[in-house]
Amino acid sequence: MNAVSCKKQGTQGWNWNSQDGTVRSQNNGECLTVQADIEVWAGPLTGGPQAVLLLNRGGSGSEPITVKWTDIGFSADKSANVRDLWARKDLGSFKGSYTSPNIDSHSVMLLKVTPAM
Repeated sequence: MNAVSCKKQGTQGWNWNSQDGTVRSQNNGECLTVQADIEVWAGPLTGGPQAVLLLNRGGSGSEPITVKWTDIGFSADKSANVRDLWARKDLGSFKGSYTSPNIDSHSVMLLKVTPAM
């Protein structure tokens, strides 16, 4: 991963740490979960939700990708509503994390994750 930040203008959601090679949340300092060829990118939206991009950089095959609520600044013990922005479809309410269906090689899924009230 070669990232400096996910968002400009001083309100970065994630910062690249060149010392240890991690991507850390600016909100809580926790590390972003990164697996080989799998990336999860997130940034804040107006009103509290997060835009979340699930990216399969792998050269072949398809894989599910999990975004943990703690990786995007939400509480692990709370539920959040997930919407697939490109399919324009509500996927449901999930507690602690969301795991996508298989995402093909070099493909992405764009989500809106909103804390449940």
